[in-house]
Amino acid sequence: MERPPTTRLAQTEPNALALSPARREHIYRRNFIAFLSDNILFNLAMGIIGETTVIPDFVRHLTDSEIVIGLSGTLLAIGQTLPQLLVARIIVRQTRKKWWLVGPNIPARSMMLIFTAIMLWAGRERTELILPAFFICFGLAAFGDGLIGVPWAELSGSSLDNRWRARVLGLTTAVTSVLMLGIAPLIGVVLGDGGPGFPDNYTILFGAAGALLVLSILPGVFLHELSAGAPHADAPAAGAFVSGLVRALRDDAPFRAFIITRLLISLFMMAAPFYVGYATVQLGQASEVAVPLLLAMQTVGSLAGALAYTGLGARSNLLAIRLAVGGLALVPASALLAGSVGAPALYVGFMLSGAATSTWFSSYLNWIVGYADPAERPLYVGLSNTLTALISFIAPLIGGTIAQSLGYRPLFVLSLLMALGALFVTLRFLRDKPRVARVIAAAH
Repeated sequence: MERPPTTRLAQTEPNALALSPARREHIYRRNFIAFLSDNILFNLAMGIIGETTVIPDFVRHLTDSEIVIGLSGTLLAIGQTLPQLLVARIIVRQTRKKWWLVGPNIPARSMMLIFTAIMLWAGRERTELILPAFFICFGLAAFGDGLIGVPWAELSGSSLDNRWRARVLGLTTAVTSVLMLGIAPLIGVVLGDGGPGFPDNYTILFGAAGALLVLSILPGVFLHELSAGAPHADAPAAGAFVSGLVRALRDDAPFRAFIITRLLISLFMMAAPFYVGYATVQLGQASEVAVPLLLAMQTVGSLAGALAYTGLGARSNLLAIRLAVGGLALVPASALLAGSVGAPALYVGFMLSGAATSTWFSSYLNWIVGYADPAERPLYVGLSNTLTALISFIAPLIGGTIAQSLGYRPLFVLSLLMALGALFVTLRFLRDKPRVARVIAAAH
């Protein structure tokens, strides 16, 4: 019987293809557990303080600025993607990527517990300090998560195969969704009239999320890294690096379509933080009813989307992308319909949002990790995420300005148009075929 791999934390195995099938499968299975545990703990924490439900409602208690409320709902996406191109340029020189994942996790995933401590200290006497503390702590947590985005993609590409990676992405959402179905009613109790009241009710939620985030640091320590190949001796010169990225966008048509799709989806997301405000301000729903119910409907949809993607993603990831983008277009359409027929249409829209969002996240991540060559993966992932971050940064400014000056319905119309544009690009230009030229490699 073949000896199982050693558990030394810093060990890096050779390329997976150099291992026997039995040893490779053993490592994949072990890494599957580590990736899945990390993802579930992180996603469960983010579900408790959902950036499209709980966080916008929390910030609305502290300010009436729609721009600030919109920024709160997109801050995670901005922080997660903004630093990735810089990290990509550095990480191509590294043989081992594991500690680029574990290291930033330690401070980043401790920030929500720090924010909880600040809320406990501020109490009801110093509530004016809570909003800036939230943006500082949550912003640092999001930025730290952005630092690990490229290493995560590298490790999931080199130390899992497509089969195990698809299982991680699908089961993450499925398991998280089942757990959130039980947690959503508890959130309603905490936020309800019988709960501790503001800000203590949100302190409980941020504290629970913070504890889960700290626990999520541990699984990464047990990842068994497989080499993706020899690193570059030096990071590419800035000029050559930029010119290589320009050539990638110019010459790689499927990758260009992927970038355009993500940019349009980022603009589509400008409306996401305002659905809960639409429910409470214009549709007359109380926060303790709207927030947990919208969260529960989103969770039910996420579960359905995860189950569908677990099977579909392994067979046709491209089809999963197209179905997800088409599903996203139904979300603002449901919100617009709710203005005529009532809040139930919005709840249905949030269920569709959960299904489409979970499928979209898993499918686009699986597409880019599988599409790029190992030597190019950090740069392709970094470029797509950093460009997305730039749009995500201006999206809340656009969305908040429209919501504050024109109202929610024009914002939902614009969001719908962005989703339809993204759907057209995926149908017409996005392909799942290998490239002939390796355009970035020429810049190294």
